[in-house]
Amino acid sequence: MPPRPDRLDVYYGSALVGAVYDSAPLAFEYAPAWLGGPLRMTLAAIALQPGRQATPEVQAFFENLLPEGELRDYLAAQRKASTLFSLLLEVAGDTAGAFVLVAPGQAPEPPRYEATTWEAIAAILAKRSAAAIDIHEQGARISLAGAQDKTSIALFDDGVPRLPKGTSPSTHILKPNIRRLAKVWHTAANEAIVMRAAALAGLPTAEVFYEPHTEACVVRRFDRQLRADGTLARLVQYDLCQLAGTVSDRKYEKEGGPGLAACAELIRRYSTQPAVDLRHLVRWVFFNLYVGNNDSHAKNLSIYSVPGLGVTLTPYYDLMCTRLYPGLSPEFAFEIGGEVRPGEMSAEHLALMARQLRMQPRFLAQQARDMADRVTEAIDQAAREIAPALTPSARTLAERLKRFVASTTKNLAARITAAP
Repeated sequence: MPPRPDRLDVYYGSALVGAVYDSAPLAFEYAPAWLGGPLRMTLAAIALQPGRQATPEVQAFFENLLPEGELRDYLAAQRKASTLFSLLLEVAGDTAGAFVLVAPGQAPEPPRYEATTWEAIAAILAKRSAAAIDIHEQGARISLAGAQDKTSIALFDDGVPRLPKGTSPSTHILKPNIRRLAKVWHTAANEAIVMRAAALAGLPTAEVFYEPHTEACVVRRFDRQLRADGTLARLVQYDLCQLAGTVSDRKYEKEGGPGLAACAELIRRYSTQPAVDLRHLVRWVFFNLYVGNNDSHAKNLSIYSVPGLGVTLTPYYDLMCTRLYPGLSPEFAFEIGGEVRPGEMSAEHLALMARQLRMQPRFLAQQARDMADRVTEAIDQAAREIAPALTPSARTLAERLKRFVASTTKNLAARITAAP
């Protein structure tokens, strides 16, 4: 058995960006050729300078590449990886965004895929102890950030699901129902409907479909781009916690994570179309309030670079009605003018939010009304589109979801857009 490496090399395509070192806290050093080369750019908020850095920005960038919560604990036990570096070594091959981590002396390998079937994936997911990552063979280096159970697959024109091997890029993320939380049911149908509704309501949103054999929401990756030769390019993408230098266990505003004002400032700093993206930001906030998505924190906002299109907010992702489930937090992830309880939000809170975002209250009220006009019909249409693939029990959830969104939207919109 080869000795365990004490560093991982970080690649962008075939270019060596630098190395991350096994230390506590993690240390990172840019490669000299990267600092002087034509592709020179920062990794998120890590300062572009020579020498090793062991800063909060280093910790935030690499830690936010990994799963969170129980899924991280599961992987740590499965792979015998108790430290952040060990987890990166075990799973951080195909990660979110553009960068690949490999052992010293290696380089990102040519892509390889193994064909499978939805039925075979469903059989693995049906095991009581399984996480979605278990559809891959032992040793697969797949890492997707977030607390929800998920894994990556590849879908090309023939529609056959394939498992990426090694560090091969995937095209889609498979998100089966959450099974580790009591009274949380049919989350895949919930997410598929809400994601589709967001697109129908005019928000830039990742494409999704509901896969009935696995009972999963399947999300097309927007950080992958198909080249003319049929290969996949990885796009540079950072979530706002990475850009703010915040680790994932502090992603919520009340824990010290970025609030809406901080998110707006990051958009102003990085986006090449800040006015457009700030409008999308506030519309995303109102959509989440209306559909009851209280888990809309800063890690669910990302910025990416698309060749020829500049740097913009990514399409939205991880949209779900969390308020349908008893036991999940009743508080919104962001303060709205100092208030986190959706049932207590008013026009006064909206006016304060406008000042914090350096926007006009009239503009925010207009966006809130417009989104309210769209949401209920969008949820109805999304549920109709997805219902044929759902089980009877999941259709029951869809009906409850429609009723909840209609009631919440009507009541909340009336309060927050009321004339002073």
